[in-house]
Amino acid sequence: MAIDQRARLLHASQVQRVAGDGSSLRWLVDRRLGAVHVMAYQLVLEPGAGSSHSHAGAEEVLYVVEGDGLVAVEVPDGAEHRVENTGCGMLTVVGAMSPPMDPAAISPASPRLRVGKAGAASIQERAVGPMLMKEGSVTPTLMGERSFRLLVNPQVGCARMSQFTGIIPPGRAPLHAHPYEEAVYVLEGRGRLWVEEEAAGDLRPGSVVFFPIGVRHTLENSAASGNLKVLGAIAPAHSPDAKLPPDH
Repeated sequence: MAIDQRARLLHASQVQRVAGDGSSLRWLVDRRLGAVHVMAYQLVLEPGAGSSHSHAGAEEVLYVVEGDGLVAVEVPDGAEHRVENTGCGMLTVVGAMSPPMDPAAISPASPRLRVGKAGAASIQERAVGPMLMKEGSVTPTLMGERSFRLLVNPQVGCARMSQFTGIIPPGRAPLHAHPYEEAVYVLEGRGRLWVEEEAAGDLRPGSVVFFPIGVRHTLENSAASGNLKVLGAIAPAHSPDAKLPPDH
């Protein structure tokens, strides 16, 4: 079957929700969008709820969007792990996996990983070998007026993909293309997606964009002030500033 290699824009609320016991799961980017190297999801947990699973053949990165702090976690291939809401409000996690896999192949597992107020001490690191870090501890890398924080990459043990947060000030950068697939989740601010020379849609918190390898694009911060902040997962693993030549 031919793969439709197009950039895609949607909002998390448009994706079908899979309800569980105190949980809500949405597969934001997967093979149905033409993804070959990366898939992404949004998990929302009520207070006290948790989700445990393992998945042989795929690595996973997690980022806590809402809850008790912002934390990125890298989970090795096949490791059993758990995300649990230990706070009083809703916990929203956006994660990515590489390579994409059939969700039916993800197996329930015993509790191993806890993300919340307990922080890094709640991870049984010797048992499963994950990596947890706080976003604020990562030094930003400048790209002109834009910047990114590289949270997860092969240097911390994630062989297949990288995860980063990016800050985009008001304005629009030149069109560019990457040597990797990219799943982008808008965390803060508003803007506009450009694919080639066409405006492809508006961006707001919860917007999700999938970019195949080689598709020229840019994200514009259309606000008069304030930053557009995005979460990105890219595979194969690269630095977010890796670009293909203009005449690729």
